[in-house]
Amino acid sequence: MALIIGLGLRGAVFESTISTEFDFTSTPDSKKAANLIEERLRGSIGTNEVILLQSDSLTVDDPAYADFVVELLGKVEALGPDIIKAGTLISYLDDAPFPVSQDRRTVIIPFTMAGEFTDATDNISKVIAVADEAKGRGFKVLMTGQATVGNDFEEVVQDGLLKGEAIGVPVALIILILVFGAVVAALLPVTLAIFSIFVAVGAATLFGLVFSLSFFVESMINMIGLAVGIDYSLFIVHRYREERARGLQNEDAIARTAATAGRTVVFSGVAVGLGLTGTLLVPSNVFITIGMGGHLRGHRRRLRVHDPSARPAGPPGR
Repeated sequence: MALIIGLGLRGAVFESTISTEFDFTSTPDSKKAANLIEERLRGSIGTNEVILLQSDSLTVDDPAYADFVVELLGKVEALGPDIIKAGTLISYLDDAPFPVSQDRRTVIIPFTMAGEFTDATDNISKVIAVADEAKGRGFKVLMTGQATVGNDFEEVVQDGLLKGEAIGVPVALIILILVFGAVVAALLPVTLAIFSIFVAVGAATLFGLVFSLSFFVESMINMIGLAVGIDYSLFIVHRYREERARGLQNEDAIARTAATAGRTVVFSGVAVGLGLTGTLLVPSNVFITIGMGGHLRGHRRRLRVHDPSARPAGPPGR
């Protein structure tokens, strides 16, 4: 049931509870000053973005360059005022003096996203899609800005997670098979780790409905989940085999392992939890997310010690 709930929350709600914004969870003097400047002087500056155009053969004085810029501006503006803040999309065609490079082959098109930062984060992919479609015809089209960088960070993290799991999990599984000597026994730690990862992500989603969580939370849960799950499994099984090699029967070896290695695992988990608690004291959504992700995953870890080789007597081979 916990797994089903976790999967449901991950698929339906999780993406809306995380943010790429780096922000304080408290109000230090610097944040108070920024809020006062925004309220009493300049107002909200919004989320600023920039499109950069570069041509190897044309300059801004060529009609083909101007036609390309007009076409791109039209597509970006067509996204509507709910995405692009009205009146902020400008170019050299508007007689703005700053967007043209000295060699007149590169221009920048600055604009401001509509709404709050979370709105900009949700909508920036639509602007990036327009810029990607405009590439070619002798032009380089690049984008940067607050929301764009956040989007890039999230893509890099997700790509790193997929690559790490695609390489790390099979390698870990091979090692577990060599250590345990049985496929089913090797799959157990990995299965338990994956199970608890989804449950922890579901719990993080519930926290995200109340607190602002960084997108690092999923990376932290996956990293701690797989690493700690497999590591503790190997540690306990190794200790169990030592007891069998000393002549203890199956049940006695299990009891002895639980009384020694089991306590060590609990102590280690508590120590890691106390260490991660320190990150919860830093008034930053990133640090709190890292600590919360580690806590949620660590507290979900449970391992049952069993005889992986299923032999009724005699010490298993090393």
